[in-house]
Amino acid sequence: MEHLTGTRIRREATPATVNLRRCKLVVIKGAQRGTEFVIAGDVFRVGKAPENDLVLSDETVSRVHFEIMRDAKGYLVRDLKSTNGTFLDGAEVKEAYLRAGSVIGLGACELKFTPFEERIEILPSEKEQLGEMVGKSPAMREIFGLVERIAPTDATVLIEGETGTGKDMIARTLHLLSPRTAAPFIVVDCGAVAGTLIESELFGHEKGAFTGAVAARQGAFELASGGTVFLDELGELSLDLQPKLLRVLEQRELRRVG
Repeated sequence: MEHLTGTRIRREATPATVNLRRCKLVVIKGAQRGTEFVIAGDVFRVGKAPENDLVLSDETVSRVHFEIMRDAKGYLVRDLKSTNGTFLDGAEVKEAYLRAGSVIGLGACELKFTPFEERIEILPSEKEQLGEMVGKSPAMREIFGLVERIAPTDATVLIEGETGTGKDMIARTLHLLSPRTAAPFIVVDCGAVAGTLIESELFGHEKGAFTGAVAARQGAFELASGGTVFLDELGELSLDLQPKLLRVLEQRELRRVG
């Protein structure tokens, strides 16, 4: 699902580049203050033992203190039976999802969870067909290269282009090539849903939230849990709805209407 500030697909001057949204831990308290560590892979372990992904030289930190796991909802920090506990924004936790700017405390150290963008050069693909897309031109092979690089990540992607240029085909191909391919692919045409109903369409609603809401209903993001949501005609969304959408994309949290 990986933000309005996430990955953007459009053709630019050669060489093609893409901004990938990644996350890092910054040591803000402790002997290694100021050092940064990019979170790589689906599991990232922190402790003082050398086998950890992030090794902290602090006697108050356990050998394997905590781990950060990436799943469909975001980044989950989980304490691994540490001696002194794991704290998130000052509160001790066994496990909890991280937000941008969250501070993780362990022993005498504190780490700040920080999303960032990394600009990467993309080489044209050698393929002439990718998913539903077929093309031999340098422009198409450049797009194929972008899709191949982005699909394995959890980045949110903004696809730009005129009507009829195949934005939906790119979205379906991204889903097909991603680890989410077995999960749902949900399409929402933001321009075809009445403005009064679009919030419910995206986020769902509780029973009695409005006239006619006789039962609770899941929205597109819940229905696509673990999969992909394709928002067509995104520019048709009202300004007051955009902050709510941004929260879902950045924090992977939603609140049903009502």
